[in-house]
Amino acid sequence: MYSKFRFNGFSNETLSSIANSAKKALKDFEFSSFLVGCTFPNSISDDGKQLLRKEFQPLLVKKLEKELNAMADFENPDIELIVNFDQDVLFIQVKPFFIGGRYKKFSRKITQTRHYCFECKGRGCKKCNYSGIITPESVQSLIEKHALPLFECREAKFHGAGREDKDVRMLGSGRRFVLELVEPKKRSVDLKALEEEINSVEGKKIEVSGLRKCSKKEIPLLKAGKNNKVYEVVVLCEKEIDVEKALRLQELTLIVKQRTPLRVVSRRSDKVRERKAKILSVEILSQKKAMFRIEAEAGLYVKEFVSGDNDRTNPCLSVLLENKCNCTELDVIEIKES
Repeated sequence: MYSKFRFNGFSNETLSSIANSAKKALKDFEFSSFLVGCTFPNSISDDGKQLLRKEFQPLLVKKLEKELNAMADFENPDIELIVNFDQDVLFIQVKPFFIGGRYKKFSRKITQTRHYCFECKGRGCKKCNYSGIITPESVQSLIEKHALPLFECREAKFHGAGREDKDVRMLGSGRRFVLELVEPKKRSVDLKALEEEINSVEGKKIEVSGLRKCSKKEIPLLKAGKNNKVYEVVVLCEKEIDVEKALRLQELTLIVKQRTPLRVVSRRSDKVRERKAKILSVEILSQKKAMFRIEAEAGLYVKEFVSGDNDRTNPCLSVLLENKCNCTELDVIEIKES
C-alpha cells in the first residue's frame, strides 16, 4: 500500500503533508504503534542524510504520533512506514496479527490446513470444481471462518507444531498452532469470545483453547519442536490374534528402522530413519482386533509401524505378532512437550 505526499523541502509543510497522507491511507485500520524510516535523495551527501536522520526524522516521528494517535515502536510495530523522498511516496506495510493457541480435531474427514489443487495450483479448474482447493474443510478454514470477519482481513496463514493425517484425530490437550492474520484492519478483538464462538459452532469437528496474542518469533520455535507423541491405534489382523503373544508386547521398547513409506515417497526423500517406539499397553477388542497404545519418537510413521509397509519398516506389529496387521483407526492422545 502506498500514498503520495507533497514535498516542500524539509519543512513543517512537508511534515504535515506526510502525516495527512498516512492518516488518510490508514483511516480504516486500527493500530497503536508504528515504525517510520526515510529514504533520502541520492543527491544529498552522506553527512547531509545523517543530519536529516538526526534532526528531521525525530520531528516526523513526533508529528506522526500526534496525527495518528499512536506511539513509535522500534521492536514490534503494528504499522511500518517508509518515506521515499525520491518519489514523494509513502509506502505503508500493515504488520500481521498473530494468534497462538491449541486445537483438537475430532473429525476423520478434515485436514489440518487447506490443500490446493495439484492440477491448477489453486487457480481453479474442472478437477477441483473451479474452487482451487481439494479440501472443502480443514482446521485452518474452520478457524478462519470466524477469525477473518472479526479482524476484517482477507487471508491468514496457519502454522502448526507438526500435523496429523486427515483420518487421524488430534485429542488430549491438543496441538499448538499460530494463526497469522494478514493486513488486519481490526486488532482489538476479544480472543476469548472468538474461542467460544468457534467451539460453539464447530465443536463437533474441532475445538480451540488458550487463544492469545503472540509474536512471529513463536513460529520457528513451533516448527523446531521434536516431541514424542502417544497414540492409540486400532489394529485389525488377518488371522486370530495370539492373545498371550500380544500381551507380552506391553512395555516393549523398540528401535525401528523405517524407510520412507510408499504413500509419501513421491514427495519426500527415500531414506531409512531410526526412531524409538514403546508399546505402552495392549487391549484385545475381538478375535482379530486390538487397541495398542504407543509412545513414538517424532517422525515415526505409526501406520507403517503397524503394517510393515512391504518390509520397509522393521520391526513392525505384523512381524511381532506374526500376523498381517493394518491400522483401521489412529488417534494422537498426547504430545509430550518439554
